[in-house]
Amino acid sequence: MRAVASCSGSTLQRRLSCSVACLALVLVLGFWLGPYALALYHLEAGGRALDVALVPVFPDRLAPEQVRDARALEAGIAHLHEASRRDPRNVQALRLLARAYLSQGNPQAALAVLQQALAVRPENPLLHLELGDVYDVLGESEAAVEAYETGRIGSRGVPLAANYLKLADVEAEAGGGDAAITLWRKTLAVDPGNLYALHRLAEAHRAMGDERTAVLYEGRLQDSKPQSVTVPLDFRLADYQAQAMAALVNKGIWEHSLLLEVVSCQLERFADGVPALMLERELQVLLRQWPEDATLLFYVDALHRHQGSRGDS
Repeated sequence: MRAVASCSGSTLQRRLSCSVACLALVLVLGFWLGPYALALYHLEAGGRALDVALVPVFPDRLAPEQVRDARALEAGIAHLHEASRRDPRNVQALRLLARAYLSQGNPQAALAVLQQALAVRPENPLLHLELGDVYDVLGESEAAVEAYETGRIGSRGVPLAANYLKLADVEAEAGGGDAAITLWRKTLAVDPGNLYALHRLAEAHRAMGDERTAVLYEGRLQDSKPQSVTVPLDFRLADYQAQAMAALVNKGIWEHSLLLEVVSCQLERFADGVPALMLERELQVLLRQWPEDATLLFYVDALHRHQGSRGDS
C-alpha cells in the first residue's frame, strides 16, 4: 500500500511540475509574442483606415493620393505608429506610413520611414523603388534614378524616364554632350517611343557631325503613327512630349496636320481620368506655340465638354 501511495504521489508531483512548466512557458511566450500580436492588430487597423481615407492617383507607384477622409487618415497613422513602436522591424507598417505621409504633403517624413525600412531589409527591391518615388516627389532626380536602378526599375519606367530627361537637359546645358546622350539613350531603354529623347538625340548627333545617326533618329520620328503616340502618365513627360511635337513641326520633320491627327487620336482614347489631365497639359504647351490654332482650341473645348458630361452623369 505504501508503494502504491508513493507512486501516486510521484505521479501527482510530476503532473504539477509539468503544469507549472507549461504555465510558465505560456507566460513567457505571451510576454514575448504580445508586442508582435498587437503590432499585427495595429498594422491591420491602420491599413484598413488608409484604404478608407485615400484614393490612389497612380496605381503603380508611391505618390501623393487624394484624401477623401482626413480623420480616417489620422486614425490610420496613429495605428501604424503604434505598430512600428511595438515592432520596429515591421517593414509593412513603415511602408504604409510613407504612403500616408506623402498624401499629407510630408515627403521628408516618408523618406525617413522608408530609410528605416531599408535598414531592416536592405536587399528589398520594392523598398528601393518606393524610396525612388519619394525622391522623385522631392525633385531629387539623381537620388531617384539611383534608387530606381537599384530596385531594378520594375514598374517605374515612367518616373525614371522623366528624371533621365531632366538630368540630360542639365548636362546638355552645361556642355556635357556625351553624358546627355547617355541619358537620352537610357530614356529610350525604358520608354522606347519617347519623342523628346529621339528628337534631342537627332539634334545632338547632327551637332557632332554624325549625320548618319541623326538621320536614323529622325527616320524613327517621321515614321510615327498617330495612334502610336500615347499620353504619358506623368505631367513632366506630357510637357516634354508636347515640346518635342512642336519642335518636330517647326523643323519640318512633322507636318502640322500630323500633329493635329496625333492629338485627335489621343482625344479619342485618353479623355477620361488621369490621362485626360495629361492630355490637357500637352494641349496647354502646344497652345503656347500656336495660341490661335482653331483646331487645338476645339480639342481643348471638346476635352472640357467630355469631362463635364462625365461629371454630370
